[in-house]
Amino acid sequence: MKKENLTRFLNGTASPDEKRQVLKWFDQEDGREIFDRHLKEIWKDSSPSDADMTDYESLLQRIHKKVQPGSGSGKVKRMIPWIKFFRIAASLLLLIACAYFLKKGLEYQNPVAEVVEKTITKATQNGEKLTLVLPDGTKITLNSNSSLSFSSSFGQYERVVRLSGEAYFIIAKDSLRPFRLITDEMVTTALGTEFNAYARLDQYAVALTEGRVAIDAANQRLELIPGQRATVNERLYPKSVKVDPFDFDKTIGWKEGQLVIDRKPLKVLLEDLSSWYGVEMKIDPQLNLTRRVIGTFRNKNLTDVLTGLGFSMGFDFEINGKVVFIKKESL
Repeated sequence: MKKENLTRFLNGTASPDEKRQVLKWFDQEDGREIFDRHLKEIWKDSSPSDADMTDYESLLQRIHKKVQPGSGSGKVKRMIPWIKFFRIAASLLLLIACAYFLKKGLEYQNPVAEVVEKTITKATQNGEKLTLVLPDGTKITLNSNSSLSFSSSFGQYERVVRLSGEAYFIIAKDSLRPFRLITDEMVTTALGTEFNAYARLDQYAVALTEGRVAIDAANQRLELIPGQRATVNERLYPKSVKVDPFDFDKTIGWKEGQLVIDRKPLKVLLEDLSSWYGVEMKIDPQLNLTRRVIGTFRNKNLTDVLTGLGFSMGFDFEINGKVVFIKKESL
């Protein structure tokens, strides 16, 4: 350890890095012994030379005789020479300074690096699905054209995620940190449960399959039991929450590759297929898109689905890469 570093440490001018070096050096086997020697050298350099052999006591007696004649035979009070007084005072000041700066050095702590939270976003494109496992063990399956975001500190203090699109949640149990799902019009709070969440086109819904959840929406708070679905639809019933039973296959069949259609307009169905299979639909304007469709497709490819729909709805189709042309069936 350089003496200059020790000196700066004692007089309080050391940099943070030098302080860390000195404190680390103190922990070494011979650190404190070398430190003691350094203090003695500092004191020796700052003290008057021992070569000063002046008899301060005899000199003081002679001064008294000059100032107070006849007092030489009297008893002269022993006085501490000024030089010795200054030495004692200086040593006390040095000792106090050493103790002060040593205390400050020991109190010094390495600066804690500021942790900057980041937002992590996971997203799927048309025709994609994604399964995520969060740090707390929660499992989430994202449907196509959906996104999920959460903080990089998820699970440390709280468990909060945001959803746009659709996802199925299997929530890990944690009674101290409730899980919260936030969408534009609804907040879902759960401890350990399973549910499907939907947030598209001004419609927000949570369908509970297991456990319990609390729903905050439209200035209301309510709890669901398995088999119930809470829905907020800004177009059909704005500023209110509708609670009704739901069909598992129709609502969550997408997770298992199952498409259940229950009186859905052809226009809406083709939009769903576009998202489901990741294709662009080019539709003949002469085709009646208001007709409603009923049917179930399990793990079918797009060709099979369009073949069945075309037969019942009266249209032909052509698949060219990622583009599908739908045209009215020719007679």
